[in-house]
Amino acid sequence: MRIQESKMTDHSSTRSDGGVLRKDSSHDGDDDTPALEIDLPEDSLFTVEDYLEMYDVASSEPAFRILCTLSEEQRLSASELASALDREGNELHYYLRKLKRSALIANRRDPNTGTEDPYSYYTLTDLGQTVLTHGLKTGIEKLAADEATIHDTYG
Repeated sequence: MRIQESKMTDHSSTRSDGGVLRKDSSHDGDDDTPALEIDLPEDSLFTVEDYLEMYDVASSEPAFRILCTLSEEQRLSASELASALDREGNELHYYLRKLKRSALIANRRDPNTGTEDPYSYYTLTDLGQTVLTHGLKTGIEKLAADEATIHDTYG
């Protein structure tokens, strides 16, 4: 299935850097806006917008740190994550909820804890691992390594 920007509904939203994201269903190729063309499998579970949202959610500093920590530790409870990230537990719930809703992390319960309360923990999903390692982390590392070249070119 080929998804193109021209098939999306009309709407604009302002980006945090002041730019405007424009999705124009009447895109006819006359302006300089490139069409968004991505091949998805015929039976794809996600849309292009879903994938873009995954990267958007993961790109905030707290969410990125949660993903990195779960990548290293495999499974942690909310309080263990808060301790590992040196944050208050309440600060993380918003990001944990967004990451879970975007299918980047999963929340599981282990009833075999030896106590009355089950152990609730978060794990990184395969999608979360892919977004982290083949997108954000690699991109940040590449940009950092190329910073001198970028500065010389654009500075």
